Amino acid sequence: MSQISFEDLLTEEKSIKATSPSRLYKSILELLESDITSALEICECLIQTGLLSNERFSSNKPKEYPEVCLILDEMVHQGRVELVEDKQKSDRIYRLKY
Repeated sequence: MSQISFEDLLTEEKSIKATSPSRLYKSILELLESDITSALEICECLIQTGLLSNERFSSNKPKEYPEVCLILDEMVHQGRVELVEDKQKSDRIYRLKY
């Protein structure tokens, strides 16, 4: 009888996450496919669908904005998306690579 270590469980969890994109990841990709390219606009759409909370910073930017940008940056790293413009830290524009 073999035992599974805690490290084995973590490794297995990481490989599952790497192979199956999250619902949020898939939703962001769908929004990019429908020509919504602004990270802020993506956040607003995800708030409307209930995938993100409507909590906001004092600047009125959604608190989930950094997480959405991290997912978008991961897509850039994967070669699926490119960062088109960083609007002086107020928003970021992405587009799908074809």
